[in-house]
Amino acid sequence: MILVAILTILLIAVFTIVFVVVNHFKKSERQKYLAAAGNILREQFLNYSLQNTISPDSHIQEPKSRKRMIYLKSKSSGRKTQFVFDPENTVKIGRDNDQSNIFINEASVSQNHCLIYCAGDHVYLQDTGSANGTYLRRGLFKNYSIFDGNQIELRTGDVICVGSCEFKVCLFYYDLTVM
Repeated sequence: MILVAILTILLIAVFTIVFVVVNHFKKSERQKYLAAAGNILREQFLNYSLQNTISPDSHIQEPKSRKRMIYLKSKSSGRKTQFVFDPENTVKIGRDNDQSNIFINEASVSQNHCLIYCAGDHVYLQDTGSANGTYLRRGLFKNYSIFDGNQIELRTGDVICVGSCEFKVCLFYYDLTVM
């Protein structure tokens, strides 16, 4: 009886430690992509400010209080890669090293394979006529094939498949008041 109690306590302690460690890594990852989003938006704001100086007769439009951003995480060939983008600036995925924001050097990936872009309050994935198509996994049983300029709205948790690369999608809002 005492042995069972000791084993139960040890098991609870192990699960608690694992839970704390996993939560720490999730918070750390979230802090990283929020910091990257802040850097991107600060750079865009600075560029905009330098190009659009304030004059006495200009009407300044106050920025929105939050900005939609996209975080893509990939584990391909054992390497982890992470990207943070502003989807209002179209994200290009493909084999063209000069034109693509995400470069994938695979024969099954077209030069300009697909796009991620923002339209209104929604973020979309669009195949740009790639030879092998773009695939989207949503949950366990929903798989979508996108070909010839077709598009699909992205959601957090979706997995974009381009060639052998898979990108897990996280859509989030960045609070502009912290800038």
